[in-house]
Amino acid sequence: MSVNPVRGLLDSLSVLFYISSIFGVIPYSLWAFAKRTAIQLSLVGNVWVVGSLVVYTGLYHVATINYTKDDWGSQKTLTNAIGIFIIYMEPFMMAVDMVAGMINQKRLAQCFDRLARLDNHLAGEGVLINNGRMRRYSIVLLLLMLLFEAIITVYSFVAFEEEFNAWSLIWFITTIPTALNSVCRIWYVMLVSAIRQRFNAMNAHMNAIAHGILHYKNQYAGEPDADIAEIPLDYLEKEIFTVYTQRRKQLTVATPPKKTNANATTKVITPWPAGADVGYGPAQEFLPTDRRLRPHIEQRLDNKLILFCRTHDELCEIGKVVNRMYSVQMLVAMAHGFVAITAEFYFLYCSLTQQDVPILFRTAEVFLLGLAYIVYTALKCIVPIFVCWRTKTDSQRTGIELHYLANAVDEVHCYEVVNHLSLKLLNHQLNFSACGFFDLDMTTLYAITGAITSYLIILIQFNLAAIQKSNSNSTIASNVSTTAMAVVEGVVTTALTTYVSN
Repeated sequence: MSVNPVRGLLDSLSVLFYISSIFGVIPYSLWAFAKRTAIQLSLVGNVWVVGSLVVYTGLYHVATINYTKDDWGSQKTLTNAIGIFIIYMEPFMMAVDMVAGMINQKRLAQCFDRLARLDNHLAGEGVLINNGRMRRYSIVLLLLMLLFEAIITVYSFVAFEEEFNAWSLIWFITTIPTALNSVCRIWYVMLVSAIRQRFNAMNAHMNAIAHGILHYKNQYAGEPDADIAEIPLDYLEKEIFTVYTQRRKQLTVATPPKKTNANATTKVITPWPAGADVGYGPAQEFLPTDRRLRPHIEQRLDNKLILFCRTHDELCEIGKVVNRMYSVQMLVAMAHGFVAITAEFYFLYCSLTQQDVPILFRTAEVFLLGLAYIVYTALKCIVPIFVCWRTKTDSQRTGIELHYLANAVDEVHCYEVVNHLSLKLLNHQLNFSACGFFDLDMTTLYAITGAITSYLIILIQFNLAAIQKSNSNSTIASNVSTTAMAVVEGVVTTALTTYVSN
């Protein structure tokens, strides 16, 4: 079966590529991609990215000024500072993403070339990559981005814009930086997901071979295996053979009983025709064509395992390149997500308690709008972290599948090869981080959630203390004014009484 995984991989991201090229996210030649489905460096593309960055930033500033009007000075200085930081963090992230895209454009093209070569090698071993899944993932993420951007922008415009005219439509310009930031996050998620997909394909292929070999051995009618209790083994060997025995028992339960001859005392096993489908999957090529023969795999599986080990090593290297390309972007995105979510939660609390909300956080005045903003910002942090964590765990699972296959083969030579390869896998691990400050895994997500909760509680406590102090000052001022009025009334009464008596 002939496939073209290179074209399939690029075709799967064609929609994402066109959107990114049109809006200036990536500086590649749009004509070359449309003509040959190839990534080609382009001077015009770089100029387009720089021009788009300048135009989007200027329009965003004008739209923000028009939205806030003269309400900047009506709030406290600290509140304005935090609001300006969060508001202008979005065009800053857009600038970081675009500049990093121009700096790493050669690296990104090399990543696609290396993934294409790996796909060809895996296809030669019967491991086919379903690149159509990447297309579906990218389209779903783009639709989610469009949905959240439309809800937040249109709802804010209708709810808070006082005058509906042509100039007020400039508010929709503020959607562009946040949307382009989301597009860059989608690129990162797609690249990491492509690496994870190839890890899973190799792991699934080795698992299928192991199941096929165990299924064959369960059908084999040779001498029965010795009982584990009769073999002097140490702890590790007992554990290995116990796992192997449990796997065989599971397959025995799932396998229908063999047909036997009613007039014979032994089982009759006949060879199967060449090419017949007997349910052994990819293990078919390593098994004898006659069921009466005991399988001896020996060196026939070595080339496949060595190729998988080299592919694993290459995928880890590609993952490191992707991590270097997007480390700064992910660090800035996580910082923005932490600050923005904490501030939005706090001002949402202020809105629910009938307190004044600053103009820069007006979205918190509408509960559903504020909730949509929080969910959208959180997803842009959670999805990359989750994908990176799953890719890391799937890369570690390759060593487990290797040893599972060795247990299924149960040959000394295979054990030696797998032990040697597993050491290589152990010394070459994949990890994703944000410039080395923290790893992009579930522990980081837990830490960010805890930090948001802690700071939110602190802000609410300060708010309650300020309200109590304000109420106390109001009470004291009221008492002082009452006392002063009483004194004045007493003085006036005394004076009038004296005047009348005189």
